[in-house]
Amino acid sequence: MRQISRKQAQLNREVAAIKKNLPPCCAICGRPMSDAAHLVPKSMYPEHYTNPLNIVGLCRECHNKYDNNLAFRQRQKHLIERVKSFDECAANRYFHL
Repeated sequence: MRQISRKQAQLNREVAAIKKNLPPCCAICGRPMSDAAHLVPKSMYPEHYTNPLNIVGLCRECHNKYDNNLAFRQRQKHLIERVKSFDECAANRYFHL
């Protein structure tokens, strides 16, 4: 089993607390939520890893589309505006605005 650092463990606890407070339905289609998703990827924007505005509940289908389909992601205007509220540069770059 892989050991994680204390810092990573703390970050994981913060994300888990955020996930507990998410609405039970998908932020895109309204179906039951199955995943918590980072609106801008943690790999590109680690500074937003524990930002509650960067984490939303999505169903598995919308999560896959959001991650893998730029055109689908660009149609999610309310999520783009949410990202702009905390990092306009990240929104412009990630959504190719």
